[in-house]
Amino acid sequence: MTVHTNEQPVPAASSATGHTVATSHPQTTTVKVLAVLLAVMTGAAAALAAYIVADHVTKNAAEPIVWAAMTFVAATGLLILLEEKTGLLR
Repeated sequence: MTVHTNEQPVPAASSATGHTVATSHPQTTTVKVLAVLLAVMTGAAAALAAYIVADHVTKNAAEPIVWAAMTFVAATGLLILLEEKTGLLR
């Protein structure tokens, strides 16, 4: 819970002297592993969708595999980048 004073968020917990107490939450290995697993699973789902679409659109047998591989790399890389930017992975 935060208390807003002069448009600045201030933590609600305070010490006996009136100063606010800052708490830090260390990143655990479990959160990092789950973030990477989320990225890989999202990439796999995007690759499957790209394979299905490419199978209906193209005539060659190899093109859907290439579409799926490139989609997996792009989606996984984008999600890992977004997780790093939001502070989930450090």
